[in-house]
Amino acid sequence: MRSSHISRVLWVALLAGLMSTGANAAQRVVSIGGTITEIVYLLEAESQLVASDTSSIYPEAADQMPKVGYQRTLSAEGVLSVHPDTLLITPAAGPATVLRQLKDTGMNLVTIEAPDTQQGILDKITQVATALNQEVKGKSVVHQVEQAFNQLKIPEQWAQQRPPRLLFVLQIGGAPMVAGKNTAPDTLFRLTGATNAVSSINGFKTLTPEAILRAQPDAIVVTQQGLSQVGERAIWSLPGMLATPAGKAQRLLSLDALLALGLGPRTPQAIQSLHHQLEEWVP
Repeated sequence: MRSSHISRVLWVALLAGLMSTGANAAQRVVSIGGTITEIVYLLEAESQLVASDTSSIYPEAADQMPKVGYQRTLSAEGVLSVHPDTLLITPAAGPATVLRQLKDTGMNLVTIEAPDTQQGILDKITQVATALNQEVKGKSVVHQVEQAFNQLKIPEQWAQQRPPRLLFVLQIGGAPMVAGKNTAPDTLFRLTGATNAVSSINGFKTLTPEAILRAQPDAIVVTQQGLSQVGERAIWSLPGMLATPAGKAQRLLSLDALLALGLGPRTPQAIQSLHHQLEEWVP
């Protein structure tokens, strides 16, 4: 009798465990990439997070949570130390050998990948929501972000005359590294209604003084974090910079690094910020 009772108890416990596993999948999640982590918080699913990578700096709570390293230089030991069942990653995550090791442990690796477009930003939200079993909340967040995009308006003078030529400078010290086409800043500029002053180059490249002069940017865009490290003088001290329209007007725009490089749900906010900072610009 006692043996039969124990068997029934174990069976009920096992059944409850299986049901719980199905209903609460991905309960121990590590998010790799600042944009992915930001989306998790926007979905109000942060209780499922046990750690993130060092690029996850927004919101403030995400910056304070345990870190497993930088997304491009992960270690299996660092990730496994927090015992996750799911790893949300960007295509930039690596190295590949570490990702294979993690997958071999039985961990669920989910790559969040979408084109660098407005629709791509919305698709990232949907993908993260699906991975976390937050589809209903995901649809609501997608609608909110879509509405934020729809409320944006390109300044009339840009459409009537010409848009500003913007130059995003990632590395300020030494030879400046700038963002050409197929980069997040390039996409951000297009969504803003502006022109990338160096759209003729691909990816992030260093620029010579002659190339800066040929680019003729109307404004320079940098990250707030980079600017705080070197100061504004370092920008205008770059050879050739003072001879550009941006240099002559001392027109410098700054954005939080995740806003400038993340192409996440706050992209409408980044666009609004650029519009505001360029209010006095006249073609």
